[in-house]
Amino acid sequence: MTKSLIKKIIDKNDLILMEGAVVEILRRSGKVNFHPDLIHTHLIYDKNGVNELISIFKSYLDIANKTDSPFIICAPTWRANKDNVFKSGINKNLNIDAVKFMFELRSDYPDLMDKIMIGGIIGPKNDCYQPNEGLTSHEAEEFHSWQIDQLKTGGVDFIIAETMPNINEALGIANACSKQNIDYIISFVISRSGKILDQTELLDAIQLIDNSVNNIPIGYSVNCAHPSFLCADKQPKKLFDRFIGYLGNASDLDHCDLDNADKLHTDDIIIWGNEMLRLNQEFGIKILGGCCGTDANHIDYLRKRKNTHHNTL
Repeated sequence: MTKSLIKKIIDKNDLILMEGAVVEILRRSGKVNFHPDLIHTHLIYDKNGVNELISIFKSYLDIANKTDSPFIICAPTWRANKDNVFKSGINKNLNIDAVKFMFELRSDYPDLMDKIMIGGIIGPKNDCYQPNEGLTSHEAEEFHSWQIDQLKTGGVDFIIAETMPNINEALGIANACSKQNIDYIISFVISRSGKILDQTELLDAIQLIDNSVNNIPIGYSVNCAHPSFLCADKQPKKLFDRFIGYLGNASDLDHCDLDNADKLHTDDIIIWGNEMLRLNQEFGIKILGGCCGTDANHIDYLRKRKNTHHNTL
């Protein structure tokens, strides 16, 4: 079987940078209004919203322009599932249009056309910090198939299911992606114990999904958790055979504290960046990006220090 572009890029490169926060930056800016269900996806149809999205994404693309390595950005579709899209009454092709928006952004960087990979984000149906609200695998496969199809129709390079707090919903998404024959990554949200929020061990979750679907994920990742939460030194070495990405929060506060915070919490960017780079250089995690509390400065730190990190430890 011929390898897809995303698989070739992951195989060929030791470090691939990915975007940092988008939603959190928009939330803190006070310049846009979030939709109660879609959060920020609808902003692609709003002049002011488009300007804010372009500003954030271009801050990341400008970093991509400075590095020889591939770079990943994602369509702003985290909450654009079928229920939310149709309930909003905005446009049933919202996911397709969001991907088109990303393609147009990439076209402003013609020299990067072969270097920028565009992912399509899907999120859990319910609260990403409440694993008991997760769908069963059968429910999840049925629920998420529509959005996966929309993103595939839009032409994304791969799907990434982010902030999965529940192994069963993650398995259902994997089944849906497998049957639609699209490349995909499953990304969990974990507690500071290094376990998925439903208390499943990461390696157990990976092995369950890999053994249950015909077309296995490109790999697995974690997002919306500080890099220290992985407890990488205590994880089984076998985990890192399939664990390829980490999108780290800038603060080591627990999710409940961050979610309810009235101000932005961030650790020292050097501490954050060095912990992230350690995941790459000691454990072989290839894709590094940011989540809550991060911005272009965090991703640029990874770019600048990726070849000198060993000398700073």
